[in-house]
Amino acid sequence: MSIEKVYLELTNRCNLNCAMCYRKTWHHQERDMEESVLEKCIQQIYDIPSIQEIVLGGIGEPTFSEEVQKVMNALKNYHLTLTTNGTIMHESMRETIVETVNRMIISIDGPSEVFYHIRKFSLEQITQNLKALNKLKQKRRSNVPAVSFQLVLSASNKDSIFEVIDLASELEVSGVIISNILPATLEDKGLVLYTRYENTEIQTLFKKLQNYALAKKVALQLPAYQLKTERRCKFIEDKAAVITSSGDVVPCYRFAHNGTEVVFERHKNVYTHIFGNISETSLEDIWEGSAYASFRSTVFNNHYPSCIDCDLADGCDMVRSSEADCYGNMPSCGDCLWSRKLIYCV
Repeated sequence: MSIEKVYLELTNRCNLNCAMCYRKTWHHQERDMEESVLEKCIQQIYDIPSIQEIVLGGIGEPTFSEEVQKVMNALKNYHLTLTTNGTIMHESMRETIVETVNRMIISIDGPSEVFYHIRKFSLEQITQNLKALNKLKQKRRSNVPAVSFQLVLSASNKDSIFEVIDLASELEVSGVIISNILPATLEDKGLVLYTRYENTEIQTLFKKLQNYALAKKVALQLPAYQLKTERRCKFIEDKAAVITSSGDVVPCYRFAHNGTEVVFERHKNVYTHIFGNISETSLEDIWEGSAYASFRSTVFNNHYPSCIDCDLADGCDMVRSSEADCYGNMPSCGDCLWSRKLIYCV
């Protein structure tokens, strides 16, 4: 199995301080990827012919990195996706985006008042940025980047989604991607709308949203709203790896940084799990190494427990952290809400 997709975290810093961001539980040093590490990273991507897609994202805001335009130009021959809060889009940035990026995902969590409450930033500035980008695309007669909004659904904004779809239609945004919130602290557990089992309220809401988006000609991608048996890891199935701002190679965003999460009202410590660093070992050798290959096989074949619906979870010490599970796997994916499609990553 050859690597085909790389998530590249140019920085773990962000220019916003959003109300519910899980970065608030971090203990990591904020940093940008060092120039020497970045050069190695790009060269090692070039050296692997199977790589087809690059996502500029990670936990930080990629456009906050001084190197982002240089990197976009260096990787323009790949299918390039930019995930962004949309706040930094000056003229030079817009030109580089249109010239290099295939897909851009902008985080929009609601209309003006809701958006400002969550992000402490004006939505109007982002809409102006997007209008300027659309104008440049028209001037260049370009269909790229295709733009989507991504919304983190919670009790605080569930009534505002229709307005986000309206905004997408108005701004020629092709789609709206909805993911559920994953609380970082117990104080935010009441914001969760998904449930373990029957959830008629959200099912009804989602049906209304689907019909509304269809009428507006906006593609809508919805998460699961209740627990299902099926478990599939997008990172594994996409043959993807994440390179953090320190050059560490990790299997997914969840294991990229130490932090906390609340899984169905149960607090959990999540720890970084590193398979190597590109300054010491090549990306290809890390990917093909026995430890990483074994991890991918375990997850792909579902050879790990389902802690979420285990009858013994409330009395089990192992579910309190991601370090290990009762099958002997290290790290543990048993509580992963991404694999249940409750949480979504691009």
